Amino acid sequence: MILTAFSLFALREIPFSRSDFPRWQSVLAIFLIGVLVGLDPSFRAAPSGAPDQPLWLAVFLGRALTWVCFLVSVAVLRWWMKRGGRWDGHGDLFNLMAAAWLVADTLGAGLTALGVPPLLTLPLWLYSMWVAGNALAGAIPKASLGYGIAGIVIGLVPALVASGLVGVVMASLVPGGAGA
Repeated sequence: MILTAFSLFALREIPFSRSDFPRWQSVLAIFLIGVLVGLDPSFRAAPSGAPDQPLWLAVFLGRALTWVCFLVSVAVLRWWMKRGGRWDGHGDLFNLMAAAWLVADTLGAGLTALGVPPLLTLPLWLYSMWVAGNALAGAIPKASLGYGIAGIVIGLVPALVASGLVGVVMASLVPGGAGA
């Protein structure tokens, strides 16, 4: 998976057959990204002088929100790429997207966890969308780069809404409001 992820990060087009690696590797990659997202200092900071939430809770929340975003994005992409007969449904889209997310999103989340301001990591997050769009265009011959990026952007809307809802529900379940 790691060689595939670096190839995608370098914007090399790869066929779906390169994403035929064990599912546990994809699960581990998304888990790692989620942990790094949870280590973001803003996940722990509570507004208006309230006590910060514990690190374990922030990491748990980061993992949960990352998984929600990933799964919703993959579901939307599965629908989007099948539109117009562009993709026949063969190939492991889950593994392909996990490999596409691995390098750029790990770098972005890692830098954010180190306290780098979001404005400075924004180019890396935008590049991550380019990497995923390029991965789709390379694996699906009938899909263009623009169509792949459009699918990524369209998938972000319900993914962010779903992760926001999960965040609100989780915050309401934690005693003291978890930063509320």
